[in-house]
Amino acid sequence: MEERSQELLLNHELLDGQHAEIFRLVDALALALEGPRGGIEPAAAALADALVTHLATEERLMDDTLYPERARHRSAHELFMADFLQLREMLRDEGPTDAAREWITRRIPEWLRFHISVNDFPLGVYLGRRAAQGVPAPQRDGGRRPS
Repeated sequence: MEERSQELLLNHELLDGQHAEIFRLVDALALALEGPRGGIEPAAAALADALVTHLATEERLMDDTLYPERARHRSAHELFMADFLQLREMLRDEGPTDAAREWITRRIPEWLRFHISVNDFPLGVYLGRRAAQGVPAPQRDGGRRPS
């Protein structure tokens, strides 16, 4: 099961909490593979929901703060979710195959660790600097107020 290390912490309470939950749900899905087949889809759905929520949270933070690397970061999310959707389809069609087990126990945790280290860590630094400087998030309407 996934051991979270200090290197994966961004010092951003919301994102770190979501990361911890995602790792927990990956572990739960891995355990579901060993039980009755009926438990796999609910575990996969819970992980999918957490992933969608988390990636949307990151993308909102990046957009709200005009994070310079947001297009590249969003692209990484899109590629991962395309792969994850293929995994879910494989689980539905074929069940807990060796390939599905490999994805869930090795490839997803590796991608998460890589993504947090390479993509999320710089985002966390950027968000931390903005917070330390007291820079408010820009308003989406360009700062115009209705009269």
